[in-house]
Amino acid sequence: MKSKSLIAVLAFALNVPVAMAQETPESMVRTYDAMADAILSLKRAEASFIRAILDDYRRGAEAAMKRGDWEGAAAEIALFANEGDNAIGGIRKRLVEGGHHHHAQAETEGIYDPGYVIVTKEAKRKLLAASVALRQAQSEAARQEAWQQFTALATDLLRVE
Repeated sequence: MKSKSLIAVLAFALNVPVAMAQETPESMVRTYDAMADAILSLKRAEASFIRAILDDYRRGAEAAMKRGDWEGAAAEIALFANEGDNAIGGIRKRLVEGGHHHHAQAETEGIYDPGYVIVTKEAKRKLLAASVALRQAQSEAARQEAWQQFTALATDLLRVE
């Protein structure tokens, strides 16, 4: 009976290092956890930055509307719809080529264009339609309708979740 107990104790003792070796060291877990926090924080910072860019286009469109510059307002709305001009688009392209996708799964599902952060494909389509409608408007009522379409979409998209 003693030999069975001794065998059990030895078997347990020999397995303890194996079990311990299967655990990730706490320092590595803490480091990886901190890295995850930083990565997720950067993703939130990217969304905040893109919202700031979009808000600037919204303000530009509003200022153009107040001046009666319908073409200028329509251009700002188009920039809003595209999440930026060519310079911003170039950065977005570089991020995508480097493997960064803010909404990888949603891009696959066709909800976002590659690299877009805030503006969905559907919102982009509606925003561009509002831009065209504003450019083509022949009356104050038509301009106001296009403007209202834009502001409703912009308000929703700029809302912080």
